[in-house]
Amino acid sequence: MAQIETELDTLRERALVLSEELGLDRSAWYLRVLADSQATGLPVDVGVLVRAYWELQRVSGRPELREEWRRLADALWQGDATS
Repeated sequence: MAQIETELDTLRERALVLSEELGLDRSAWYLRVLADSQATGLPVDVGVLVRAYWELQRVSGRPELREEWRRLADALWQGDATS
């Protein structure tokens, strides 16, 4: 479980950095939830990560972000990434 949590923490950090770089509205619910979980040390919500990466990919068109949100969505659907 620690490995998954570490990966999710890393993905959360990346999503927050990319959202800043791409100029996404930081008041969007999914970015607020990610920032709150970061500030409070709560586990990352995988569904929120899926939404964040979907939006990051939509805005940037970067194919690796599409792969990331699809991988996260598959893990969420299969129950592999829930903590």
